[in-house]
Amino acid sequence: MQDRVTAGIWPAATEDPETRAIVVGSRSLPAEKRLGIYASSYVARLAECMRAEFPILRQLIGEQVFNLFVGGYLSACPPASFSLYRLGAGFAEYLEVTRPKPHSGPGTPEALPASLARLERAMADADRAEGPENKAPDPTSFGAISILSDPGSHLPVPESVKLLRLDFDFTETLLSARRGEPPTLPVPKDTLVAVARARYRVQAHQLESWAFAWLAALAENGGDVRAAIDVAAQESGRNRERVLADLLVWLPAAMERGLVTCSQ
Repeated sequence: MQDRVTAGIWPAATEDPETRAIVVGSRSLPAEKRLGIYASSYVARLAECMRAEFPILRQLIGEQVFNLFVGGYLSACPPASFSLYRLGAGFAEYLEVTRPKPHSGPGTPEALPASLARLERAMADADRAEGPENKAPDPTSFGAISILSDPGSHLPVPESVKLLRLDFDFTETLLSARRGEPPTLPVPKDTLVAVARARYRVQAHQLESWAFAWLAALAENGGDVRAAIDVAAQESGRNRERVLADLLVWLPAAMERGLVTCSQ
């Protein structure tokens, strides 16, 4: 019975000895249709989970289109975990792979669903991941100057930080959704985003290229501040002194937003 139910919506067959061997039917409700009720309920529950995880995308593209996307996704990528949380992990990739071909480039309408799904999934991951709350000292007790002048200073990047390169600026889209209004269409634009959690609140922060490169390098090298500065300077085309000056101003805000934590 589990195999039949989890296989999806069970077709109403006229006769199926295997089904009738495990399910008792009646003249008004044959075994196949009775089992189909459970299968339909199972799929409906999965779709409900997807609607809860991607509410902004659902509102933006409409219920009908969203349901079509979800139906295709569940057929192509049925659940493979005991946890419903993992259900939507591959949704953004599925939308990217199945978008109309040939692609007309980044920032175009057919690229929007996958890009927004990536952002919403990252926000869900940040909400569940281990964050900076109750683990790091108060960032106001550490000065940016002392951190940046110490050759051995380390600033770990919390697991709750997710770095994304997106084809759209979703700033106004997220704000309108947070206000309970219909989400506005995003602006097509190459956007660097850090999703982070601070005080148990998840937010998406736009970053300049040097800050994005610095955070990415910081996460890769175990929080080595000096090494990350060198990478940020190289990738952003700025000299090292300019990156240091920018960090001096930006670092307190980065700590406040949960992008980095103090290891001391």
